[in-house]
Amino acid sequence: MTIAIIGASGAMGHHLLVPLLSRLGPVLAVSRHSTPEVWAQAWQADAIWLSIPRDAVPELLAGRQLKPSQVVVDICSIKRRLSSVVQPTGAAFLSFHPLNGPQVPLSGQKWVQVDADPKVATHAAAQRILNFLHECDINFLHAASEDEHDFMMGVVLSLPELFTLVIDDLLSDYARANRRAVPQKTTLLEWAVPASNAMYSSVIHAVSSSPEWLREDLITGAHGALLSSAQHAFARLSHLSLPEVAERVRRQRTAIEQLPMAERTRIRQWVERWFVDSNQHVFGFHRRRQHRPNLVIQEAADRTQIFPLQQGRVRIGIHGVAGCFTHESVLRLCEELGVDPAQLDLHYLVEARRVIAATISGEVDRGVFAMANSGSGAYVSSMHAMGEYRFEVLAIYGMEILQCLVAHASIKRMDQVVEVFGHPQAVSQCKRTFAERYPGLKVVSGQDSDDTALCAKRIADGQLPPTTATLASQVAAKIYGLNVLEYGMHHDPFNTTTFLVIRKPATG
Repeated sequence: MTIAIIGASGAMGHHLLVPLLSRLGPVLAVSRHSTPEVWAQAWQADAIWLSIPRDAVPELLAGRQLKPSQVVVDICSIKRRLSSVVQPTGAAFLSFHPLNGPQVPLSGQKWVQVDADPKVATHAAAQRILNFLHECDINFLHAASEDEHDFMMGVVLSLPELFTLVIDDLLSDYARANRRAVPQKTTLLEWAVPASNAMYSSVIHAVSSSPEWLREDLITGAHGALLSSAQHAFARLSHLSLPEVAERVRRQRTAIEQLPMAERTRIRQWVERWFVDSNQHVFGFHRRRQHRPNLVIQEAADRTQIFPLQQGRVRIGIHGVAGCFTHESVLRLCEELGVDPAQLDLHYLVEARRVIAATISGEVDRGVFAMANSGSGAYVSSMHAMGEYRFEVLAIYGMEILQCLVAHASIKRMDQVVEVFGHPQAVSQCKRTFAERYPGLKVVSGQDSDDTALCAKRIADGQLPPTTATLASQVAAKIYGLNVLEYGMHHDPFNTTTFLVIRKPATG
């Protein structure tokens, strides 16, 4: 199957359709700047995908005659009976709408398929495309008609877009009535509780994430006279008495309580989790200050046996070098247990396998190693080592991993940093933050042996250039005399690593 994508240079075409459809057949990428020869080839393709605005389609297809064996495929957000424009070409017509945008993995994509042309049921090219998309694990919703699709888009896309205009007016009128200046968006988000944070941030996201032509199309071209419906609704609201408003509020509660409890719980958790993420990482509330990582002991049979100082000094095998996150977690665990870490004899054994082997041999009394991270997954080397030895688990605990961007003491500002070099797990936990804050900064992942604290030590020892920063713990920065440029570079606000405390198994 030969495929042409018209509008291939746009976000949906470039990031979604080109890589996806290249798995189906040869792809010809077409844009407004393509040569006449490329356009001529496009009109001969088996499948012609339209990744362009709805209003550009009529002019594009005007007078165009295609073969019955060809199929035109559109992915427009609003259809407005696009089938009537495609039908005169003689080709079959497949109508889709990828709801998630181009950045979501295919297994998480949700598309709408609109029943716009009955010919696709027996059309070879159309059926091949449908089978391929289903094999890609894309989830599909169905709309029985273009009008049904456009009505639902009015509800889930156009109404929220229209809401951005309403919020602006409400803020202005409310501020004017109270003789106050309209709050800045950042001020609103800093003050906001989870629900209002989601509301105000959705306004910012709607305005900033979509091109103006699309937002205008969604609002002014929405199905079923959305603007006049909104005007009538607000006109009615202006005449409601306070008791009538209170009654509407009560009716809203009744309607929402009819939702399944599991669904309401899921929504609340999603909003609250998103709120933490936005506060901590979009606005970086603890970016410039020290922060004590949260620690939760998930399981411990007898806390007094984790570090039994009543038996004298306890030798602890550490997964990593001095200043690593395992080291920091041991210090935090001591705080939770009320143990003086100065009474522990710490042995930095670097690898989980060495920690386990030293514990079993009696070289150390306890071993502490990292098992998995909530964002970047299992520590594969730890998993392999755990399968090779038999030991007793004394405690399982999780600690928030506060990835700090650290640099040579002479480096005071981010613009002095040329490159970031770090452990692959650390880089993985921070890649979204780098993309958002420092998209032009070179970030290099090292090997598994490039422990976070070891990278910090290399900077301090001059083994890495002073202009190279790394990701490490606050403890590492303190030990090696490095400057913390930013606290909290990890993009997951719940970024947690699970650690084990083990000892030699009892004999017999």
